[in-house]
Amino acid sequence: MKNVPPSDAHRRIFSFHKLSVHGKEYWFLLFTSDDTKKARQLMITFGDQNVKSYAVDSCRISENYSFKGKHVGPSSYWFYDKKIHRSKTMPSSIDVKESSIFVASPKSEILLTGEYPKYNLVLKKEGKKICDLKTRKGSDYAEYEIIDYFKSGLGAGYVNLLLDFEGKLNGSRFSGHGYIQKVVSTAPLPGIPWYWGRIYFSKNYILDFLQPHVSVSKLDKEFTVYAYFYDSKKNKKYFFEDIKVRKFGKRNKYFLILGKSKGKEFTVILKSYAQKNFRLDSIGTMDYEQNLVKVAFFSLESGNKLITMKDTGEGIGILEDAYGYIL
Repeated sequence: MKNVPPSDAHRRIFSFHKLSVHGKEYWFLLFTSDDTKKARQLMITFGDQNVKSYAVDSCRISENYSFKGKHVGPSSYWFYDKKIHRSKTMPSSIDVKESSIFVASPKSEILLTGEYPKYNLVLKKEGKKICDLKTRKGSDYAEYEIIDYFKSGLGAGYVNLLLDFEGKLNGSRFSGHGYIQKVVSTAPLPGIPWYWGRIYFSKNYILDFLQPHVSVSKLDKEFTVYAYFYDSKKNKKYFFEDIKVRKFGKRNKYFLILGKSKGKEFTVILKSYAQKNFRLDSIGTMDYEQNLVKVAFFSLESGNKLITMKDTGEGIGILEDAYGYIL
């Protein structure tokens, strides 16, 4: 993470990137309940791209263009509240200003306003308010993250704002942890399959991991792989640089994640309880599946220290499973 002020992270979220002819930029807004038993979560995504014939769930935006200063791209949302609620991915106008983002489709409206760390998010479906959330400084291992892999203007990068929140979802109180993320890709490179997960435990522990993966083992080593396990009570972060993710089942999905690094190792088993799959089509096809997950097993060993779910409490979060290749 670069040593920059939070205002720079905010500016990157609340702006359009100058995209190359192969460029794409997407925003992801994820909010996870601090009530692990109810396991309520909300995901919103929208974005635009400068790629001809690029489609998301058959929502095809032939080119990146603006109408009265508003870009056009696909948007959708979904959440779990005793059952899965999904919207259709639809073409939407995206209006981004210094302290506001307004996304409008024929069926929904998304409005994000404010300054770091206090934001207000309102989601409406056909004029009816679905959620109204207010954020504050997060109880996380970082306030924000900025990662750049750009060279001569080409490459990829992302920015995360790590926040706590409270408000209402589907008419009921909703509070917990969340992030506001923007991802930018400006290179004519194929999308690389990946597993990414973020888990919140009820006793203030956090697990965050990433494993890009390709079918050729030698290439696997060329991509960033990591996991962080954070104990917020002791303000201690465990870092792992060797991560393996394995998937089991189709309808009843489980994920096994193993992490090792210099005298430390962890094992976690995640059970998927709700899924949303996005199909990306251009030159090639990529499936991008978001799994809401519960922790079925967790154990971390570091020297003589052993951390289990007796220490962490129950855990819920998200695991992204992307597979296929796309330009």
